[in-house]
Amino acid sequence: MNVAVLTLTRDRLDYTKHCFAALRENAGCAFDHYVLDNGSGDDTVAHLTSEYRPHTLIPQPDNIGIARGLNMLLDHVNLLDYDVVVHFDNDCELTQPNALRDLAQAVVDTNWILSPRILGLNHPPQPTRQVTCAGHELLDIPQIGGICLAAPAWWYDDYRYPEDLPKWGHDDAHICAAYRHEGGACGYVKRLEANHYETSNGQAERYPDYWARKLDEMGLVAA
Repeated sequence: MNVAVLTLTRDRLDYTKHCFAALRENAGCAFDHYVLDNGSGDDTVAHLTSEYRPHTLIPQPDNIGIARGLNMLLDHVNLLDYDVVVHFDNDCELTQPNALRDLAQAVVDTNWILSPRILGLNHPPQPTRQVTCAGHELLDIPQIGGICLAAPAWWYDDYRYPEDLPKWGHDDAHICAAYRHEGGACGYVKRLEANHYETSNGQAERYPDYWARKLDEMGLVAA
């Protein structure tokens, strides 16, 4: 089983260091890590170049947004080389051994778009049902987030994210809706979990400027 992991980084180097280390520690399988940096103003690119060294690093001088960034990575990846493609944020903390391996295997076995249960969200999505599929206990979720979203690689043969989306957000809603429209399903693997690192509230407290900028890019106004 061959796995490609796609990550967009932008500032918050401490999160990148911690969560990428946790990814490597808890992956349980080999993977190729493709990273696009969206115009970080800190030392993120230097760290990725000199210390972490992903399979591929594509630095951008400015923020091109999530949808365009993911499309650029997808266009760079040879999808025929992979069984599963995982959109993995740099604030996703894997805590269970073999988490990436088990997540990817569930995608291959079920043909669902899947995620671990994400802890630390302010408004976690609620499952509509629990099902057993190919031996995996799954929670059907209308829309899973892009914090850790694993999809069959074949899906991206034709699918790309709309580039008229806001720079931040709505990418996860679009891919889940498109997959369901084609008869697929999306959900959580019940026995797997990961953290939205330091929780949503903790992130806003630690990086208030980043949080305010994100709300602006979503078309919202910070409270």
